[in-house]
Amino acid sequence: MKIRLIEPKSPGLNVFDRALLPRLGLPLIGRTLVDAGHDVRIYVETLSPVDWDDIAGADLVGFSTTTATTPTAYKMAERVRGLGIPTVIGGPHVTFMADEGLEHCDFVARREGHETMVELVDALERDGSLADIAGLSYRDSAGRSVHNPDRLPCPPDQFETLPAPALDLIVGHERMTNIPIMTQWGCPFNCDFCSVIHMFGRRVRARAVDHVLDELERYRDRGAVFFYDDNFVVDKRRTKALLRGMIDRDLTPQWSAQMRAEAVFKDRRSRELDHELLSLMRDSGCAMVYCGLESVSQETLEAYNKHQDVQDVRESVAAFHDYGIHVHGMFVLGADTDDKSIFDETVDFALENEIDTVQFLMLTPCPGTPFYERMVEEDRLLTDDVSLYDGHHCVVEPKQMSAYELQMGVVRAMARFYSVRHVLSLFLGNVTQNLPFLVSLLWREKRLRLQLPRLAFLSLMPSRWPDVLGDVKDALSRESWNQLQDILIVPMLRLYGYKHVRDWISQASSKAYIDRLRRLMEPKRGAAGAS
Repeated sequence: MKIRLIEPKSPGLNVFDRALLPRLGLPLIGRTLVDAGHDVRIYVETLSPVDWDDIAGADLVGFSTTTATTPTAYKMAERVRGLGIPTVIGGPHVTFMADEGLEHCDFVARREGHETMVELVDALERDGSLADIAGLSYRDSAGRSVHNPDRLPCPPDQFETLPAPALDLIVGHERMTNIPIMTQWGCPFNCDFCSVIHMFGRRVRARAVDHVLDELERYRDRGAVFFYDDNFVVDKRRTKALLRGMIDRDLTPQWSAQMRAEAVFKDRRSRELDHELLSLMRDSGCAMVYCGLESVSQETLEAYNKHQDVQDVRESVAAFHDYGIHVHGMFVLGADTDDKSIFDETVDFALENEIDTVQFLMLTPCPGTPFYERMVEEDRLLTDDVSLYDGHHCVVEPKQMSAYELQMGVVRAMARFYSVRHVLSLFLGNVTQNLPFLVSLLWREKRLRLQLPRLAFLSLMPSRWPDVLGDVKDALSRESWNQLQDILIVPMLRLYGYKHVRDWISQASSKAYIDRLRRLMEPKRGAAGAS
């Protein structure tokens, strides 16, 4: 069969778009379908537009979605169905909203979909029965929704030998800024707002270390790597074995991963650091860790069921920095325990602890989570437009402030952290510390010297800084650029943050939504004045 798979882009500007990273569900499904003899091509909209002429000739079209991208996928699926082509949608949102999904497509593949898709394709090819395909939802001949029993999670022994996702099936895969590699699924924790364990379970299943190393070998010359695990450090013995294997095989690209703050501790109770792990991370090429710090309020951390304290965060950031590893702090603002002071407190904390980059998102209800069920029960959802459920929009009525105050508090917090003043201060500090190397660049790199006057002029305009960096990269040898990148990586990321805040607040859809939240405040202000 000719099968085409699509990962839609989030509507509007999204902080995650810069990474140009596909999710790995479709490449894994693509690999299993190709191995079964099918013709597969994948479109990831952040990398390349969908070729609708190609789609029109498909025998089956599949979509992978998050909550925020489901409306786009639904529109695409309806367009494809209009051509008489069967459609199937998977991902966390439709897993828990399968009846909704079936209003727009023919099939829903719930939870882990790689085996479900192979069985579905086989049934369609043979005109066989759908009744025995675990994890599949569809409509019967009478139009009634049928939800087959859930598919059991892939057993650990089978998971160990899962094939590597076929990134080469993605149109435009050459544009990826990082190579995404998955080593394990699941998370043993149970944060209140997170859908991971409801999608993949709390039992963590891991691929064999040798298989991961072989995949790294395949991408040896492709640049930086992002380990896509929800939590990279779960079983420390396995993590250390992987890092040692990377060092032994000289597979040490710049890499980054998501992990919890307390991963730095050998013994959390005594606060003893795990120097072995930190050394292995540094020596294997770790450039940055993405830590779900979530909040600087202990009360909020407890409400999130985070099992982490604020002191963990302080000490972990310092430990990573001591080993030359940058920290991206991910915070979730807007809990019932948060009041308007949380914004300045969070920015102050991030600056005082020298967190390199941050992500301030609003608490967002994802179907399948306890938080979502609670918000529905309490009638606190502000909109049923799930394209806004991306962390950038306030979609839940907060308890200790208005929705408008939460929305603008997050925007202003981002703007303060990523201000031009802070970017310039960081940039000048790094330049001063590395002045001998930078002077030597001008001596060694003739192309850079020739472009210096133009680059100096452009650098006076913050909006042109990305162009300056691109021109500098083109003017340098690969070795010199890598050294310079180590110096400039954080100012570059801060610059992106500055530009992202400006672009997000200026787009028409953001202005319209903020205006809507502002209008929601007016009746409350009028009532307060009357009283």
